[in-house]
Amino acid sequence: MKPGLIAAVPGALLAAVFGAVAILRHGKPLHPEGRVGAGHLTLDPGGRSGCPLLDEPGDLDCLVRASYAMGTGPEAPDIEGFALRLLPEGQLEAPADVLFASTGSGRVGRFILRLRRPRHHGVQTTLLPVQASGRPLLLRLLPRSGGAGWPADYDLAWAHGTGAWQRCGRLSVDWVGGTDEPLRFDPIANQLPGTEEYRWVRWLREPAYLSARLLSPQAGTLRAGRSRAGAGS
Repeated sequence: MKPGLIAAVPGALLAAVFGAVAILRHGKPLHPEGRVGAGHLTLDPGGRSGCPLLDEPGDLDCLVRASYAMGTGPEAPDIEGFALRLLPEGQLEAPADVLFASTGSGRVGRFILRLRRPRHHGVQTTLLPVQASGRPLLLRLLPRSGGAGWPADYDLAWAHGTGAWQRCGRLSVDWVGGTDEPLRFDPIANQLPGTEEYRWVRWLREPAYLSARLLSPQAGTLRAGRSRAGAGS
C-alpha cells in the first residue's frame, strides 16, 4: 500500500480527535496557551541541506510562539512546542512556518515525541521530514542556555533523515513583554522555500488542521507577518 494511503487513515482519526477537543475547549485543540516573542535568525551554514534559504549566510526577523501541546497544567509533564515564522525580506518573498516539538536527537529519538516537566527545556525537532533536493530534511532547535523561562538563544541545525546534524544558524528570541496571541502557524500553507511536503505527510497533517480551523475559527488566524518590534510587545 502506498505511504499516502496509509497516512490517510491516521490523518482522518487525528482530524476527528482534534475536532472533538476543539469543541470541548472552545478553542485550539493543541497548544492552547503559549507565549509570543520576536526572533532573529542568523544563518551561518556549514554544509548543503538542499534548502537554498538554509544554505546561504543571512539574517531574518522572525515571529515565534512557544507553548505546550496538551495544556495539561503548570506542573504536569507535556510536549514542548515551538512555532517559528520567518518573515518576508530579502530572498524570502513570503512568510515560512516551521513547527518543532520536543523529541530526542538520536537516529531514532528525533522521530519520537518526548514529555518534559515544566521549565525543563531541551532539543526539539520538526519530527516529520520535508523533501529538499530529493532528500528528507529535518530541522532541530537546541537551547544554548537553561533557566526557568523559555530559552532566549537556540542553535539551528539540519539533518538528512537519520544522518548527522549540521549546525546552520543561531536563533535569538526577545520574550520581554511577550504575551500570547491568537495566531495560527501552518507549514503547509507557508512552506519553507526550496522544500516540498511529502504526500504522506500532507495526508497526515491536512485533515487535522482543517478540522481544528473549522470547529474553532475564533481560536486564531494565520497572520502573514509583523515587524520585529511589534512581535515582542
